[in-house]
Amino acid sequence: MKRLVLRWVVGFDENNEPIYRRQNITVSDAFSPENAQTVVSILDKYSKYMCESAQIVTTESVGDGL
Repeated sequence: MKRLVLRWVVGFDENNEPIYRRQNITVSDAFSPENAQTVVSILDKYSKYMCESAQIVTTESVGDGL
């Protein structure tokens, strides 16, 4: 299973430090870094927030309730 993890800058605190929000989007196993860049570009263009980072995270099941 793969997911795209986005980290958005949603504002700034009283010390002008960024405030972040994390977003997880489940994607197909065939999802590639090129797909991620396309998605980030589109979301960044239409969002009022700035995407600070994006990662593709792959998780794998290792067994039944160890």
